[in-house]
Amino acid sequence: MRLAIVVVAAALLAGCALDLGGTEWKKSGAMFHEVTAVEIQCARTAFETIVGPDLLLGGLFDVGRTAVFEARQASAFSDCMTAQGYARVR
Repeated sequence: MRLAIVVVAAALLAGCALDLGGTEWKKSGAMFHEVTAVEIQCARTAFETIVGPDLLLGGLFDVGRTAVFEARQASAFSDCMTAQGYARVR
């Protein structure tokens, strides 16, 4: 039962890894649709360049590997947005 709770929690956190709503990043003079387009481009780049975990071992080890994988993707996304001249809105 605890494993199921951990897996569900990890899945919920995975869905929150990247916010592509066009409101978390800002750039002077950029319109909403431009921000969203760049976010989508950076998300695609982050998902394509960061290799996912090999989920062969199972259990809690895979949950940890997935968390590291998602952190690396979020970092790659953030780096891409920053390189495009955007700043995160806090």
